[in-house]
Amino acid sequence: MLSSGIFQSTDVRWTLVAAAAALVCLPWVLRNRKPPLPPGPRGLPLVGNIFDAPIGEIWLQFAKLGDVWGDICSLTVFGQTLVIVNTFQIAEDLLEGRGTNFSDRPVIPMGGELVGLKSTLSLCQYGEHVRTVRKLFHQRFGTHAAIESLVPLISSEIHALLQNIARDPGRVFDEIGRMTGGLSLRIAYGYHLVDGPAQDPLLREFETAADNFASTTTPGAYLVDIIPSLKYWPEWLPGGGFHATAKIMRKQLVDTFDFALEYVREQMAMGTAEKSFTSNLLEEQRYDDHFIKWAAATIQAGGSDTAAAQLNAFFLAMSIYPEVQAAAQKELDSVVGKDRLPELSDRSELPYVNALCKEVLRWHIAAPTAVPHRTREDFVYTRDGKPMLIPKDSMVIPNLWKMTHDPERYSDPMVFDPTRFIATESKSAEPDPTKICFGFGRRICPGRLLAETTLFLACSALLASFDISKARENGVVVEPRLGQTTGTVSHPFSFKCSVLPRSAKALELIRAGPGL
Repeated sequence: MLSSGIFQSTDVRWTLVAAAAALVCLPWVLRNRKPPLPPGPRGLPLVGNIFDAPIGEIWLQFAKLGDVWGDICSLTVFGQTLVIVNTFQIAEDLLEGRGTNFSDRPVIPMGGELVGLKSTLSLCQYGEHVRTVRKLFHQRFGTHAAIESLVPLISSEIHALLQNIARDPGRVFDEIGRMTGGLSLRIAYGYHLVDGPAQDPLLREFETAADNFASTTTPGAYLVDIIPSLKYWPEWLPGGGFHATAKIMRKQLVDTFDFALEYVREQMAMGTAEKSFTSNLLEEQRYDDHFIKWAAATIQAGGSDTAAAQLNAFFLAMSIYPEVQAAAQKELDSVVGKDRLPELSDRSELPYVNALCKEVLRWHIAAPTAVPHRTREDFVYTRDGKPMLIPKDSMVIPNLWKMTHDPERYSDPMVFDPTRFIATESKSAEPDPTKICFGFGRRICPGRLLAETTLFLACSALLASFDISKARENGVVVEPRLGQTTGTVSHPFSFKCSVLPRSAKALELIRAGPGL
């Protein structure tokens, strides 16, 4: 009995000691306990949400995920946290307001590491290199004064587009790609496309590089992006074929950029170089070849494909919404007349055409999930009083498509309606989509002013010159297929349309040349 009593009293004492220690440690435990990740579906051991990760039109799947789990939600795949942001407010909170922590880019094993695209501005980690390139871009095409100096160049390329479409309307989409590619090559390298219907050889190589960028930087496109350790998998073993693909793409990329740089050098040596981004940097002699090559290539690769996607979407919208086209043409006829083509100076007098261009950018997002951001450090984000952890090295994906098709921001978001951006006595204008579609924070597109100006000049010239409608085959209207392709840069699905000069006078203006 005595020994039992001693045991019991000792047990009580240890219980009291443990309770006291727990009370002392509890505040420390509570302070250091990490909040949960943003909500999302429960994953499996080791692989996480591998079966929940979307494929195909990922912007639509991310939007559906948000409908279930909230405006900010998460997936974890093999230990990699994906944070999906479906609203503008949260994107601003994180990517604008906390830019220091959210300005890096994810490491993409296939496109970034193996193909070598990590040197492009869009995939570079934020630092001095990014700041320097963005500063140079701002000087070249980031101010209104800089854009005005480029207007003659832009206008001449657009007029060539009008002439080529009038000559062969069946090649309208090929000619759009030629125009946007030619414009970017002139700005970057002072390079003029070879005349004739055959595809220019340098433009072809840059288009191949752009296709490779789009295909190898799409989240989850390659298994090595999901399981990064696979980049050490030998090429000669089954499943290692992606190494051979990456080598071919890398060589094509390097050869193309080297050729473009040497072209400018040769033109400068002969005294025939057109002023360009590359010639300016070579004259300054402040930067090495690697810097110049990748900065210049970013202009061409970053601007050409997205601009083409938006102009393709413009033709799709005009085919589907003839009443919108008619309203825009009526405004152009009233303000500009029919004796000349629209100019940049007309822009302030063309509110409907301006609104139409904004609606093109909203209706078709050329980069529906943008290029993801990456967190530098753990960050606790509080939403509706609930804290959630965004861990270091998380991939933060802003779903731009969802933001520009959010019915709380845009009425009837699937409908193409420029009047949504024109205020009346009975309603306010809806939010400007350019605050979304060019990205956020320190990684916002540095060429957005150039892109907006080119879109306005191109759309206004096309509307003044042509009537666009649905195609007919054997007397039957061909309905366009709606939707858009997958990839970092997304185009409308292929479709046919009819493009005819509005009048003999319009055709005369087209054939007259740019007058520059």
